[in-house]
Formats: sequence, structure tokens, C-alpha cells
Amino acid sequence: MIISLQDYLWIRKNLNKIADLKKFNIPRGVLHSILIQKKVDSVKRKYHLFAERKEEILRYWKVEKGFPQWLTLTPVMKVRLLLKAMDFSTKEINKALINPLDLEPELSEIVYKSVSSDFVYSPIATKLQSVLGKIGEKIIEEKLKQIGLSFKVEKELKMQKTPDFFFEEPIELFGKKIRWIESKVLFADHKIYDLYARKQILKYREMFGEGIVVFWRGILEGIDASNGEEFDSNLRKKLLEMRIHLHRQKEVDGNPLQLAEEFVKSYVEEDRFPYNAEVARILRNMGFDLREED
Repeated sequence: MIISLQDYLWIRKNLNKIADLKKFNIPRGVLHSILIQKKVDSVKRKYHLFAERKEEILRYWKVEKGFPQWLTLTPVMKVRLLLKAMDFSTKEINKALINPLDLEPELSEIVYKSVSSDFVYSPIATKLQSVLGKIGEKIIEEKLKQIGLSFKVEKELKMQKTPDFFFEEPIELFGKKIRWIESKVLFADHKIYDLYARKQILKYREMFGEGIVVFWRGILEGIDASNGEEFDSNLRKKLLEMRIHLHRQKEVDGNPLQLAEEFVKSYVEEDRFPYNAEVARILRNMGFDLREED
């Protein structure tokens, strides 16, 4: 999807939480990406300021068993500061975020609530971004194989900076002669594009020549990149619609966080899963469009 700068600025201004994904007549995945980047930008601006007040956060927690209203970070980043103030090591914090139920009850409750609702920094959200990245790469790989083009993937190239797909000789694809393709499951505004231009795109052009960068979740009007429309794959729906079906007749029990992560891991191949009410809540919090079926 290609969005004008004016529309993008209006969307970003009015997009503040997962529930807002329903407010716009725009693919859910596009909005999901814009919202995540807005939250990341906010955390980058504020985190160091709040980190200096972590002892104050701990004192508030001891009295109120919650967080002060002025702490405007995502849920997991709030918890990280609290655990740091409690002298948890980085390793212990990461373990607590993965297994919050192993903590003492009061702390377990607030950590569980945070990791089950944070669609940016929770372990499940991080896994989702990885899975979406794999889907983007799978779409490209299937297309290249379909039209009979040979290529090498990033792990086959013994270089420090390598694109996701590399061609030994220039090939013609979508009317361009290229030697590489880079896949990004992001919406590219000017800030995101300039970031990856500096980190990767310009370096690839210098090393290998022209290529294609695919931003699967859309681009701003005027940005020199693909939005993935050339790749006629049903898998694009997974990136743009983020739809999951849960079957009530096939209910499943277990640790909700582990089940949610298992469902997310399987999203590359599946979009229908057995029902669990708490897992359904977590997946909605992560941004999925859930459809419950009897």
C-alpha cells in the first residue's frame, strides 16, 4: 500500500493503541507497523529519563503495587525498570519476562499482565516480528523458484553485510535489472527508509549494484521501494490482514503464554488453532484479528 504524507501523518497522530486498528479503512498490518514504530520512537525518547527515576518507581510499587501515571512507557519497559530497581540482572529480567509465573505472586501478576499485553517489547511480540519476517522472505523465495531464478540467501553468503537474496549475475525482475532483494516487514516512512538506506541499501548498491527493497507493510508516496504488490502470493494476506481463526470445538489447555507463542510460531504455515480464552485475549493484544468459530 502506498500512502500520501498527509494521510500518513493523520493516521499516525490518531493511532495510539491496538483497539485503534479497527478505526481506519486500511489493512491491519499497515496500521500495526505504524503503531509499533510510533511506540518505539516514544520509548527511545523517554526511556533514559525514566531510567534515572527507577528507585522512585520501586518506592511507588512497594506502596501501590502498580506504576505511577507519569511512567508513559510500554508495559514491558515499565517492568524492566522495576526489576532493574530490584537489582535483577539482565539475564534474570529476561527469564522473568519469559516465565512470569515463576515469580512471587504480586510481582508475577504485574509481569504477566505486561508481557501478555505489550505488542512491541514482549517475548511474544518479538517472536511475531520474527515470524512475519520469515513470511516475507518465504513469499520472495517462492516467487523466485516459480519463475526459475537461481539465488543465494543471506546465510549462504560469507560476508558481513548481505541482502536477503543475492544473484550471481544481474537478473530482470518486474522490469528492473537487479542483483539483490531485501525484505522488510515494516511500513516505510522517510525515517525508516533513511535508516535502512544508511545501514544496508546504499551499501548493497555500492557492493553489488541495483536491487529491490520490499517493505511489505507499505510505503510513503515517493519512496523508491516496493510495497510487495508485485508478488502475487496469498501469504501477503498474513502480513496485511493478521487474521487467525480459533475453533471453540477444539479447546486446548496449558500455559497461555506458551500456547500463544506456539500459535505465533506456527503462523507461517497455519492460521487455524484450537480455542483458549486467555490465549485469544493475548493474541488480540498482539494485534491479531481473531475470528472465533464453532
